[in-house]
Amino acid sequence: MLGPLKAQRKVLSAVAASTLIEAGFDSSYDTALETLVEILQSIIVEIGNSSRAYCELAGRTEPLFADVLLALVNLGLHISDLERFAKRANSIVIPAPTTSVPAKQLGILQAGVKPSHPSHIPAHLPVFPDPHAYIRTPTHKQPVTEYEAIREKSAIQKRDIERALNKFETKINDTDSLFLSPDTIFPGLYRISKVYVFFKLKFI
Repeated sequence: MLGPLKAQRKVLSAVAASTLIEAGFDSSYDTALETLVEILQSIIVEIGNSSRAYCELAGRTEPLFADVLLALVNLGLHISDLERFAKRANSIVIPAPTTSVPAKQLGILQAGVKPSHPSHIPAHLPVFPDPHAYIRTPTHKQPVTEYEAIREKSAIQKRDIERALNKFETKINDTDSLFLSPDTIFPGLYRISKVYVFFKLKFI
């Protein structure tokens, strides 16, 4: 079974080969084909990254067609060229990749129930031990990998840091207030208290 990266490279190789056939070539060196695959992969990745950046700049989590359009314009690609390429006459249709049937896994058994031998194990071999002897139970919490949760946590941390820095800045430096308060009525006394707080935070 091919991994996701190998399957991706296989599809890009088919796309590059079909493009060469449409251009009139009947053969190609492996190095030239790999170069075309790298170019295709770089363009697709760059369009995806730029589209996501425009999407996040607009405060959204899912890119729209407008984000992809801006990414294409930013890369110097013309939409009219893409439309003309999509409507070309001698286009080659790449068949969908065949899906491999995954191996059937045995069901999870409860403790105390011994599983029977699969078909490829002879019956004269010893039986399996009790399931509690080899059942593994993870004890650690799985890390959060969702994109939305990570972005939300990063935004909360950034906001908390900005609030803490603002509070620290107002404690050690002079501030201007639009309303009458003890610090504006008695500025000298308030400045002395701020100097005391600064030295207390720095040396104590």
